[in-house]
Amino acid sequence: MKTLFALLFLASMASAGAQEKIVIGQSVELSGEATGKENMEGALAYFGWVNAQGGVHGRKIELKSYDDQRKPETTKRNTEKLLAQDNALALFGYRSTPTVEAVLPLLQAEKVPLIAPFSGGQSLHRPFNPYLFNLRASYQDETAKMVELFSSLAIRKVAILYQDDSFGRDGLAGFERNLAAHKLKALVTASYDRKDLKIDKAVDAIIAGNPQAVLMACTPSACADFVKQVHKKGFHPSFMMLSNVSSDTFFESLGEDGRGVSVMQVMPYPKNFSAGVSREFQSVLKSMPKPPPASYSAFEGFVAAKLLTEGLRRAGPNPTRQKLMAALETMRDFDLGGVRVSYTPDNHDGSKFVEMIMIGKHGAILR
Repeated sequence: MKTLFALLFLASMASAGAQEKIVIGQSVELSGEATGKENMEGALAYFGWVNAQGGVHGRKIELKSYDDQRKPETTKRNTEKLLAQDNALALFGYRSTPTVEAVLPLLQAEKVPLIAPFSGGQSLHRPFNPYLFNLRASYQDETAKMVELFSSLAIRKVAILYQDDSFGRDGLAGFERNLAAHKLKALVTASYDRKDLKIDKAVDAIIAGNPQAVLMACTPSACADFVKQVHKKGFHPSFMMLSNVSSDTFFESLGEDGRGVSVMQVMPYPKNFSAGVSREFQSVLKSMPKPPPASYSAFEGFVAAKLLTEGLRRAGPNPTRQKLMAALETMRDFDLGGVRVSYTPDNHDGSKFVEMIMIGKHGAILR
């Protein structure tokens, strides 16, 4: 009998120990371009701060992240592992439209939410997916703002560069639709292959078109390569890019070729101290022995982690996937500290915030 009681006691202790943490799963590019890594580091900074305060309802948050190299098949395998082996309560902060698209069937099959994917792909917004909770505005929102801004500057001659995949074609569709709304049409539309990132032909085609501005839906390395090659050939149009490139590493990689490059942003400026969440971000970074860069991508991860933490608080001391989703859907114009989000049972678009910034000398941000 004593042995039985001892076993039951140990089992109850093991169960209590298992409840001490809330596992959140992430598949993201960690070994390639810096954007996904910075996004993860920003989230870890916030979760670390929350855990130091005692966690959520006394439970620590553990972000378990696996590298997917931005490959859809690897993302799918990572997600299966996160759900089957790591028992993730929710998924979080996946990066890239094709990789998120690869796991959409899993979300439905496992009834697990994916919160704040680092992508504005239209396929993540329409048709409505009850298991996707977007934080950032869509690329369609970004392209509308981009065309509106350059139209106000009397720029009429434009070219388009896009990556030939679901992300790039989404950007292309947004560019073309919003140009048409302003009675404009691209002089040249050029693409490159996601698999090899060779942009030589696109460079030549766009230079031949002699545009005033180039609208770009490309990955950071391809965008940087394109700008440098165009400048090397003595051509200097305005370059306007979607927010997916945004990282300090990308801005710095452009060097002097980055001066005047414009980038859309779906978060407020991380060093805008008038916003409460920006002050929180800076304060938490200062408290860390090895903080991540105070970049837009790290800041987005930080804000996304704050969003998820608020959802966990609302879900109560024993959260389930369904409770977390229901909790997030109670947010109506909720202020995260300068970033306002709204969710309803039939709308998970979160935020519509979009603005444009310009890169200055040595990668400095001009606003």
